Amino acid sequence: MDMKNRKRVIALLLATALTMSGCGGTQSRDAGADGQKVEEIVFATWTINSPPTEEGLQAVEDAINAITVDKIGVKVDYQVYPIAEFNNKVSLELQSGGTIDTFSGFANFSTVLNTDMAYDITDLLEENCPDALELIPEDWWGCLSRDGRIYGLPAFLPSAMYVNLAWRQDIAEEVGVSLDDVNTLEDLTEVFAKVKEAHPEMYPLIGGNAGWGGWTGMTYAIEGVDAMGDNPLMPAGVLMGDSDTVVNLFETEEYAERMALVRDWYEKGYIMQDLATYTGTNIDLMASGNGFANVTGQGSAPEYVATNSTNQVGYPIESKQLNACSINTASIINQPFYVSSNSKHPEAALKFLNLTYCDADIANLLQWGIEGRDYVVNADNTVQPPEGKDSASVPYPGGYMNYGNMYSGLEYPAAGTSQESIEFGKNNNYNADRSHAFGFVFDSSSVTSQYAAVNNVIMQYYCGLDCGSVDPETTIPQFVQALKEAGIDDIIAEKQAQYDAWRAQK
Repeated sequence: MDMKNRKRVIALLLATALTMSGCGGTQSRDAGADGQKVEEIVFATWTINSPPTEEGLQAVEDAINAITVDKIGVKVDYQVYPIAEFNNKVSLELQSGGTIDTFSGFANFSTVLNTDMAYDITDLLEENCPDALELIPEDWWGCLSRDGRIYGLPAFLPSAMYVNLAWRQDIAEEVGVSLDDVNTLEDLTEVFAKVKEAHPEMYPLIGGNAGWGGWTGMTYAIEGVDAMGDNPLMPAGVLMGDSDTVVNLFETEEYAERMALVRDWYEKGYIMQDLATYTGTNIDLMASGNGFANVTGQGSAPEYVATNSTNQVGYPIESKQLNACSINTASIINQPFYVSSNSKHPEAALKFLNLTYCDADIANLLQWGIEGRDYVVNADNTVQPPEGKDSASVPYPGGYMNYGNMYSGLEYPAAGTSQESIEFGKNNNYNADRSHAFGFVFDSSSVTSQYAAVNNVIMQYYCGLDCGSVDPETTIPQFVQALKEAGIDDIIAEKQAQYDAWRAQK
């Protein structure tokens, strides 16, 4: 269905579902006020910021409920966890039959389905999520489907990813380097040498936390890798470039060359020596004044990344796009929203999620917190932390939060953000090149035990190699052998068979 006809269908859906749509009409706004029963749900998500204080989070939750109770008849228990804790905490809660109703994606989509954590929302979307249906590109829904049934809502965030380099502008100017000097990651070696000479106390390259240890982002930044729906940090079989042959990323020349570069930087003191066991965030390191540069995958415009980072860390940050934007399945399923299979209120959960795609007040609360306390609105309708504060020191540290329609103009943009940078992500969502495997979703149910074993091996070796703290010449062969013993070849063979069948049906 083309976009024009699709919007006509959505218009009809809106007309018949006013009471269910938080943004589609006025009847729903009296849901709580007219005596209608109010349903209570739990919404759990993660943040890469410093976590909000208890009081800071409670104030945001109260403000959300001041809207949702009257508008859609839903009261929200809003839970936010550091990303390093979120995976285990929510997974255990869901698998033990806990009370979470809806949650941000945190694991491989196939794993979420195979462990029965996600509700089949196919028949509930039209009535409860018309705004999300209208906004999200039609070809994205297949990425969160199995056997024609939909199990998650794609977040409408900038999903056409590229490798982004961000660094301290003041330090770069001091040592006489420019972003124009860097076109590849290899070009950073000379830059890092100058920074280390001028500031021996500083780490030229910082990293963050992958959820089980520290990482620099240098494995993720290997170009042309399609994780085929796997967590990009834990891929068990990938496509490289234009090839249709599934391979083990950790056995490729590209991986060996990249890890050799990281090892060289580590031995020269360009990377924090204990980064592999680091439990904080890249924002924490940069805000402490100990870091210079950061390499990440981004979908937002470099200008937006720089502006938001500047607000986060309290130092001037500038950034640059190092390769072309592209979308693969992992980009879509990396951060979706699910309704828990345990939920007793799936419709209410979807009504709330729908608001996060269309309601600016909800978006600003989730993204920025409480106006005047956590942020102030400038004359140009952008926001920044209150005077004397940065985003890490307010009660609700915002800027990198999770909700349905992110970084596309629904919420206030960060100070210094241009309209062009907002349009960058929106336009790429619809128009950027798709991977030739876009929409392929691997069903890992026949190799579940192998996946668990392979993931354990990846967690054992990944961070040390990605942070340069182990010798890749001796460690990569051990890593590859351990992956084979864990069953990665079984996964690759099954993934290849399913991918070939998927291609044949296209």
